[in-house]
Amino acid sequence: MNYWIDGYNFFFRLTKNYTSMREQERELLEKLYQTMRHLKSPMTVVFDGREKDPPEALLRNLRSMKIVYTPAKQTADEYILEMIETVLNPDQEMVVSSDRELLRQAKQKGARTQTIEEFLKALQSKKSKSSEEKKQTQESSAEFARLLKIFEKKES
Repeated sequence: MNYWIDGYNFFFRLTKNYTSMREQERELLEKLYQTMRHLKSPMTVVFDGREKDPPEALLRNLRSMKIVYTPAKQTADEYILEMIETVLNPDQEMVVSSDRELLRQAKQKGARTQTIEEFLKALQSKKSKSSEEKKQTQESSAEFARLLKIFEKKES
């Protein structure tokens, strides 16, 4: 699954303060990366272009996360929808936003969609399951070692 995250929409939902969001952009991106890294899925965070930006998209990376600032006069929504149109399997694309119109259009193009709240809830659920699986694996390893000791004693 390839995730397309509507950047400013996502961060504004988290901070509720545009000025604070702009100042904390790098920190918010780092937190998003740390939260999603266990998914091991491609992730692109798309931000609206600014008037002073060049006419082409600005691409950056934060580890394995792609960050796109759209060309001047192109919205993040338009960019995301354009990218979905170019892929062979749009059903393998997940658009994350709370912009209802973007989600509606993405669905029409065959992509999967989640609101930001649904996405965060799913992440929390996956993180909890991952922690539980790790705990079970550790318990299983300890139990295996215990049984192996018992077996070795009986063999002696």
